[in-house]
Amino acid sequence: MTFVHPWFFLGLVAAAAWGAREWTRTARRGGLALKVLMAALVIAALAQPRLSVYEKRVAVNVLADTSASVPQEDLRKESAWIARLSGERGRHALRVIPFSGDTRDLRPEESKGRLELRSEGRSTNLERAIRNAIGALPEGRVPRVLLVSDGRENQGSVERSLHQARLLGIPIDTYPLDGAKPPALRLESLALPAQAFTGEKFHIEAVAASPRASTASVEITAEGKTIGRAQVNLVPGANTLRVRAQLDTEGATPVSGEISSPELGRIRFDRVLSMRRPRLLLISKEPVEANRHLRQVLDSARFDVVESSGALPPELDEFQVVMFVNYDIASWPIERKKKIEDYVREGGGFALVAGEKNIYVENKQEEDPIERMLPAKIAPPRTPEGTAVVLIVDKSSSMEGKKIELARLSAIGVVQNLRPIDQVGVLIFDNSFQWAVPIRKADNPALIKKLISGIMPDGGTQIAPALNEAYRQIRRTKAAYRHIVLLTDGISEEGDSMALAREAAANKVTISTVGLGQDVNRNYLEKVATLASGKSYFLLDVEGLQQLLLRDVMEHTGTSAVEKPVQAAVVRDVEIMEGVGMEKAPPLLGYLKFIAKPQAETILRVDGKEPLLTRWQYGLGRAAVFASDVKARWAANWIGWPGYDRLWANLLRDLLPRAPTTEATAELDSANNEIVVRYRLQASRVTGPESAAPAELLIVGPENLRKAVPLKRVAALTYEARATIGNRQGLFRFRPAGDWAKFPEVGFYREETELTEYGCNAELLRQIAESTGGRFNPTPRQVFDAGNRAVTTTLELWPGLLALALLANLGELAARKGYIPWLAGRSRR
Repeated sequence: MTFVHPWFFLGLVAAAAWGAREWTRTARRGGLALKVLMAALVIAALAQPRLSVYEKRVAVNVLADTSASVPQEDLRKESAWIARLSGERGRHALRVIPFSGDTRDLRPEESKGRLELRSEGRSTNLERAIRNAIGALPEGRVPRVLLVSDGRENQGSVERSLHQARLLGIPIDTYPLDGAKPPALRLESLALPAQAFTGEKFHIEAVAASPRASTASVEITAEGKTIGRAQVNLVPGANTLRVRAQLDTEGATPVSGEISSPELGRIRFDRVLSMRRPRLLLISKEPVEANRHLRQVLDSARFDVVESSGALPPELDEFQVVMFVNYDIASWPIERKKKIEDYVREGGGFALVAGEKNIYVENKQEEDPIERMLPAKIAPPRTPEGTAVVLIVDKSSSMEGKKIELARLSAIGVVQNLRPIDQVGVLIFDNSFQWAVPIRKADNPALIKKLISGIMPDGGTQIAPALNEAYRQIRRTKAAYRHIVLLTDGISEEGDSMALAREAAANKVTISTVGLGQDVNRNYLEKVATLASGKSYFLLDVEGLQQLLLRDVMEHTGTSAVEKPVQAAVVRDVEIMEGVGMEKAPPLLGYLKFIAKPQAETILRVDGKEPLLTRWQYGLGRAAVFASDVKARWAANWIGWPGYDRLWANLLRDLLPRAPTTEATAELDSANNEIVVRYRLQASRVTGPESAAPAELLIVGPENLRKAVPLKRVAALTYEARATIGNRQGLFRFRPAGDWAKFPEVGFYREETELTEYGCNAELLRQIAESTGGRFNPTPRQVFDAGNRAVTTTLELWPGLLALALLANLGELAARKGYIPWLAGRSRR
């Protein structure tokens, strides 16, 4: 017996002296004796006495192999055998330590209820597993290690850990697993995209050779989750297996696949996909609230959205999809339209949400690039009686110069966009008025243009008489739509203009007003337009007059919009309709009439035959037209419909580029143990200097590999980086520092030999057991058999002494309360 603090025994002298002094002064000598005993026991406990004893109870650390070479059947066998072992442990200690390339703790899902080991890890390191198991053994028990494995070591050297076990005298028992059986299937080829977008569905195609007919399952996993699955029937020979998958992660992501047949075994493969979050350019002049729900859909579909009210960024190839929402594209200059067309032709995606602001424009002077690129074009208004338009042009002296020149050009532009069945008149005024072009059919544009060109500025400004004359003459015309546009830069007396405007509205004649410059009677022009159901415009810069005037005339002289409840119907049940549930879709409240082009694919229609959703391939890109809107006007019922979100997510993902803007590859140079990363840029997509490239790439890989490697230009539009990886296996990621759209993150997966090893290395397991004094293939009872071995352990006595002191104290208390009469007594008086 030994004591940690023997000097505490000096306290026994004080306790004895106190007891002797009190002995003659008290009649409760029994209680006093208990108090002295309690003090003595506490003093002895403080000295911490220890007793050396021999311990034969065993502590077993079970190493359970959960590496990829262990099939599911072996995992179940392993779990059942360890559960049986746990039932035999009795007073012995048992701890289960799963391992593959390293040891780990049991996961909650593995130890919930009964033991169910799960496969994890792509390597087997017996050296590290045994060393960690030895280090985790508790003291005071006879130590043993049980290794349950197929013995297929492919990392480390087990002999080093066995030397440690022999030095420490720790036997290692080994229990062999059958291991995976060599499959009769053979993987001949594998095809999957090098790059894909988050949320996008992509295909993985494998060609597997089978010796005979059988059934098989194909499962694709990433980050521990199944992302694609299919059941297939194999035939003798080559079989092409196609699985659709979807990933939401970003960056270089490892993807694993398994083709498994009950009769033919299983084959596995590993590859890396470079996943990018798609970027979408949203062009709209709608208020933020109108597009709120659309933005929520785009966010949930994992699109990075950049909004614009009309301006295009310098480089459109930074975006995968451009989306126009209720935007009048016809008003754009031809250069911008051409830029959008080139973007789609070279691989970009384009979506047009029509809305009510798009109008039909007649007699275009040149083919419109946007219209050429879209799968459908706006249908002309169906007005067999034609329309009537009167332009009232201020020709006062203040209009001299650029104003009158643009007024003439604007009037000519309106005439050029009218049909021969339409009627047009041009009324000019100063202090008086006269008809430059009396109301007539627009069947001779050249003559009308000549008459308009003769308008010269002169005189003052009297609006009311001219407005009255124009209204009086247009009322006599027979037309489906009758519209007047007043163009002025001055101030005039109102006269009876307000009453005339009310009468015009009552007789279905609309009046719009355009004020040029600052010296106009804004209130007067706004009132006239409002009362006559027209619109008022005010321009400080007259450069936009031509487009404004043409748009106003087109808007008020017939529209392709249909505002009534309509039910959408599926024409073609294509992949973008998956999960939408159009049969439950509520009615739309309106749409814009389009004419689908012959080569286009009409997916949805309304009113029996009108296209609602069309798409087609244009060059390398794709374009789609949705003939309604996405806000609480025509689509008010759809916003709350669950299929709305799925439809737009599917459609926009369908428009994502099929080919990456940059060809990024990573391959292994096995002769030098190097991974070679190459970027090949598309010449058509390089708008800036070719030298704009990152100087280096950061590589992150297994075994804490993290370093920078230079990225060098090796040819025109081609860049290369090389990284030495030695014998490392697993996933390697390469990424530039910063945001480089043309240089995405790429990855390479060097497959572990674990996936190509089959069967059990029983000889190695037998050698491990024999060299350490363990048993090969033991029974559960033998695992806990200490034999003649025992360990010296220290028995701490102070807890027992404290327990006795507590009992003595309780006894003294009981005696004092009279519960133990023979110990009770009275004090001397």
